[in-house]
Amino acid sequence: MSKPTERFGPIWLEQGVRSRHVLTFILAAFITVGLNAGITILQPYLLTENLRIPFEEQGKASGALVLATELIMIPMIAVFGALSDRIGRRAIYALGFAWVAVGFMMLPLMANLTQLLAARAFISVGVAATGSMLATVLADYPQNRSRGKMVAVCGICNGLGAFAAVLLLSRLPSLFASNGYDTLTSGRLTFAVAAIIALVTAVIVFAGLKPGAGAMVHTSTRLVVLLRQGLQATRANKRLLIAYMEGFAARGDLVVIGTFYSLWAKQAGLDQGLTLEDAVKQAGLYAAIIQGSVLCWAPVWGLILDRVDRLTAVCIAMLIAACGYTLVGLSSSPVGLAFIPAALLLGCGEIGAILSGQALVGQEAPEAIRGSVIGLFMLVGGIGLLTIGVIGGWLFDAWIPGGVFFLVACGNGIVFVAALLLRLTELRQTE
Repeated sequence: MSKPTERFGPIWLEQGVRSRHVLTFILAAFITVGLNAGITILQPYLLTENLRIPFEEQGKASGALVLATELIMIPMIAVFGALSDRIGRRAIYALGFAWVAVGFMMLPLMANLTQLLAARAFISVGVAATGSMLATVLADYPQNRSRGKMVAVCGICNGLGAFAAVLLLSRLPSLFASNGYDTLTSGRLTFAVAAIIALVTAVIVFAGLKPGAGAMVHTSTRLVVLLRQGLQATRANKRLLIAYMEGFAARGDLVVIGTFYSLWAKQAGLDQGLTLEDAVKQAGLYAAIIQGSVLCWAPVWGLILDRVDRLTAVCIAMLIAACGYTLVGLSSSPVGLAFIPAALLLGCGEIGAILSGQALVGQEAPEAIRGSVIGLFMLVGGIGLLTIGVIGGWLFDAWIPGGVFFLVACGNGIVFVAALLLRLTELRQTE
């Protein structure tokens, strides 16, 4: 069957995909990343105000929270990806947002680290659902010739979502405090606002996304078979293996920026004599600079991904990311004018790593089992996030706060070398 001529701007859409479906997905992408960023940007607030954990112990506590999150997310991401091949994307996506809404109401009510670990484990089920569907729907909607542009649009939405989260959610505690609420109540009201946003988005997503799965709905195939098929596809395609390695490193990038950078910047503000609310706000400001760089570079990467081989784009992105994380690790402070060049390079590397991996796996995933393949892509990314989160938490407390950035720089460098070797091999075979 011939491809349809319907487009969303410059993006050619797959058969049956309409502009209203893309608009709904754009909103979902904005909120998905925004809420995930909100969890991490507000976590130092919980550790300091709700749990009263000393700063010198917050790195290990953050690592433990990443562990609790990823132990749930790692299996659930793959399950949700395969399940969406059976019952469709929008039901899983809407369920994920509703689950996240409940989790946001739980988080500020926890009285000790054990309870907070349980709450993070709970909300991670919803995060797994929304994250898996973000990547899967992104692969479903565009034709391959427009995949880079669609990935860039999604990247811009992701960047705007994270930008809004760090500016809005990081400022809400201070706003509520200025209206007479105490610090604890201000934090709880902030989380309540996030919960309402998640719940409203669940309704919109269920009403507005395209019904069904991407290419076909597997109504009779068992989940374990779909997962096995996804694994077999990666074994047969070396480019998928590189995409999975890239996903491992890129998801680790997110935990470093979201969790450990926020923690480092918040403490720098407290060391300057700021109140907790103002320290969180300042941390959000510099995180917003990183996200501003992400927004500026996202359309550039979209053009690159549609004009060069996508494995070549992975090589370029991982090299830039490795340089960015190294420069941040060498910084004496995560706030101040001297940090801005490092923040700008970091944003370029971060968005390049995320978009190039998504474009490569979306291109190489077999259409009939795309949800399964991308579910496994997200699963490997979860393992990367878990690994870097736990090791990074130890480095943050036992060595220096910038140590975790050196760790990620090394990971990105390894992926760069592996991708470059495969690309050179492919070029020799075509001569």
